[in-house]
Amino acid sequence: MAQDFRRHFVTGVGTTAQDIPDGTDFNSFDAIVGIHLANTTLNTINASVFMTMNNANDNTGADFNYVVTVAGGKFLIDGVSQAPLTLYRGNTYTFDVGSNTLSGHPFGFATEADGANNSGYTTGVTSSGAQGSTGSTITLQVTDSTPATLYYYCSNHSGMGAAMTITNAHYIIKDAPIPSGSSLQLLDGGAKMVVENGDRLFVQSDTATSLDAWVSVVDAIST
Repeated sequence: MAQDFRRHFVTGVGTTAQDIPDGTDFNSFDAIVGIHLANTTLNTINASVFMTMNNANDNTGADFNYVVTVAGGKFLIDGVSQAPLTLYRGNTYTFDVGSNTLSGHPFGFATEADGANNSGYTTGVTSSGAQGSTGSTITLQVTDSTPATLYYYCSNHSGMGAAMTITNAHYIIKDAPIPSGSSLQLLDGGAKMVVENGDRLFVQSDTATSLDAWVSVVDAIST
């Protein structure tokens, strides 16, 4: 059995969490053996590292941005009809609602399917522009107080949306202070963390464009 060592790198990470390796899942043979976080600013920053786990068909995005369109009387999320979503607390998600296919189909959130019983949900929701016009967006800030289940829906027609599961990310470290010009090492000294197919690792800072990160991974392969 041989060992394949790899190192992944991302730079300029800020308040939007960025996965590493970018857009790529790990596999069942991977073990993360080192995480190095470097502050590239002149002030102390607070850095976080967290994992998300793959759930079948949850359509978890790497960039926390989704494109919403309408086809066949259903909402499509990134081209998937009525895609169920899994959103993680502590992050903000942006829904691009600029497609003209949304004309007559207002996209929104609710605590009950189809917004039944006047259950529209607006906490942490911000709109920019008019839906159906290029560049318009809706953002949803997911916090500790966000309900465990939300729905995206059309306020004019039933049966267009789907459920969104709100869950906790699995933090390796959260809001760890890193002074200016310093770095933080995690999982070195013989420690390691095994990850499975579909798992993703994210890094995040509380300051824009302030964090560089390296992740060292070993992959056991047959000789």
